[in-house]
Formats: sequence, C-alpha cells, structure tokens
Amino acid sequence: MTDIRTDTDAAGALGRLSRTVGRYVNADSVLVRFASLWVIVAFVFTGAWVTSYYLLPQGVLRGGNPAATADYAGSVPAEFLTLFGWNVGVSLIAVGANTLRSVNTPLGYVLQVIQAPRYGAVWGTGSLVVGSGARIEPSLAVLVERSGPMELTAMVAIVVATRGVMIWHQSSGPRWSESFDRVRSPREWSISKSEWALLLGGYLLLAFACYREAMAIAQVAG
Repeated sequence: MTDIRTDTDAAGALGRLSRTVGRYVNADSVLVRFASLWVIVAFVFTGAWVTSYYLLPQGVLRGGNPAATADYAGSVPAEFLTLFGWNVGVSLIAVGANTLRSVNTPLGYVLQVIQAPRYGAVWGTGSLVVGSGARIEPSLAVLVERSGPMELTAMVAIVVATRGVMIWHQSSGPRWSESFDRVRSPREWSISKSEWALLLGGYLLLAFACYREAMAIAQVAG
C-alpha cells in the first residue's frame, strides 16, 4: 500500500511540474516563453556537458558531427556564409516543426530540448571542429568564450517567436498514438510585433555567433 501511494504521489508531482512548465513555455508573453524555454535548454545542455565530460570517451561523437569533418571554406566571409547558411537551414526545420503541435507544445520546442544535450555532449567529449579535439572543461568562462551558447539562444528565440505557425494539432494524448488533425491554414498565421522583434533578434544573434565561429576556425585552419 505504501509503495502504491508513493508512486501515486510521485506521478502527481510530475504531472504538476509538467503543467507548470507547460504554462510558462506556452505563455501569452513571448518574453516569458523565451526565458522559460531557454532555462530548460540551458539545463539539459549543461547536464549533458558535465556528464559527458566525466563519463564518455574523448572524441566519441566526432564522426556524427557534420561540422567536425567539414573543410575550411578558405576565408572568414566564406566560412561565415557556410556556417550561417547551415544554421539558417536548421532553424527553418525547427520553424517547420512548429506547424505540428501536441496539445500545447509545438514540435520545434521539442527539437531544441533534444538538440541541446547532444551539443553539450559534443563539448564534453571534445568532438568540436575548432581546436585540438580536447574536452571542453565545464566552466562559466567557456560559456562566454564560445559561440555555441549564442547559437542555442538564437534558436530558442526563433522557435519561440514562431510558436503560432501551427497547421496540425494533436488535441490529447497519448502523444505516441493519437493522430494530428489539420486545424489551420498558413493564411491564418499571425505574428505579433514582439514576436517579429524576437525573431529578428534571434537571426541577428545567430549571424554574430556564426561570424565569431568563422573567425575562430580561420585562426586554427588558416
């Protein structure tokens, strides 16, 4: 009886936490949505970074990281355009994923939460393209020196700003079995001024991060 009650209490607490998180990441205020999703992404990124630094073999993810095997484009502008084009493509996939929404959660949000720990593990295992291939030791200083956190922040801003581009909706769970119904047309999409501002800010930050990374790559490869 005690075990059953304990399991029920744990499930109830998890459900309340899920509802609370959902309320914040799907809030009407775009800034509340941005801050809430950013905290979640930062948490899972940091957790994967620290865990992989201490537990995973060095360089284990390098073969699965397309950027790690890419050739230097030959100049900072060319490298910047390559990096920015790649990241814009990834961001458009995330925006496209937002056309699918399960209950209140856009799929683009889910992609960011999935991608962040993978990127953290790339850091922790030293699987990045820039540098000697050594592990990146977890520290606050690294977060300022590297462009990765800015790229993640930019992606969060972009998916949060485009939350409203829904076409297909899954009204209830279980999420792995219920179908999506078409409920809206792209002609019905609307983006507020604050969402446009966040979207523009996200792409400007992404461009800055890519240029900074291009300069770092040029110093190593040039």
